[in-house]
Amino acid sequence: MSADSFFSLSKLFWFFAEPSSLLLFAWLLGSALLWTRRWLGLGRIVVTTAALFTFAAGLLPLGQWLLQPIENRFPASTAVPTQIDGIIVLGGVIDDYVIGKRGIPRSPSGAGSPRLDTFIDLVRRYPMARHVFTGGSTELYEGRDTEADIVRRIFARLGVDTTQIVFEDRSRNTYENATFSYALIKPRPGERWLLITSARHMPRAVGTFRNVGWKNIIAYPIDYATETTTVFEPEFGLGSNLHYVAEAIREYAGLLAYYYSGRTDALFPSPIPPS
Repeated sequence: MSADSFFSLSKLFWFFAEPSSLLLFAWLLGSALLWTRRWLGLGRIVVTTAALFTFAAGLLPLGQWLLQPIENRFPASTAVPTQIDGIIVLGGVIDDYVIGKRGIPRSPSGAGSPRLDTFIDLVRRYPMARHVFTGGSTELYEGRDTEADIVRRIFARLGVDTTQIVFEDRSRNTYENATFSYALIKPRPGERWLLITSARHMPRAVGTFRNVGWKNIIAYPIDYATETTTVFEPEFGLGSNLHYVAEAIREYAGLLAYYYSGRTDALFPSPIPPS
């Protein structure tokens, strides 16, 4: 499958698979069936199922339970090797939609970006290493700026020397992050590179980078959504819980799609590379 087809299919899949969209569709479908005689029984089943899932999703930390195995796959980086040859941070930190409408940078979460904060900190701690930001446009149709363009301007305003950073601006997903950065940087055998991305995204990212040739990649997971163990505390929060369910589905689906399309080195990549 071509890169363009894979990218388009992933967008189409998420349009239908996003949990809040599915839940809304179930409520609308069930409500419509309740107004028919022939499908009244089915309507009751659909509405009841939607109600039970809404209640469960709002009360139970389903998303965090699903995310925990992924985020625990790579341990948090408590110590970094003294000698690092390069640092690479993945995009996905800028909201392309808001940029297109307002022209003002905003992170997808609406808050600051842990990836960029961590990257800046490590750039200053390891000035002799090579530094890479990788991120183009994640939209089906190209916008005015790539994510790399926007991040370059943000760094400049923060006083970061952007001439010492390589900005890869063509990639639209994790596979292209790894492939285009590898072609641009051409890491030498034996070099050690830190990879910065969210903890929930780290298994897929590491597996993909290894698969395209980054052999000595060191995971630097950040932006955890879960604790090491999740204790059930009854508190209704439908919006936040559905967000975590969506993130979990995105990563599990991504792991499956990347593995069966040959884009990762394992179904569930681990800190120990496959032999």
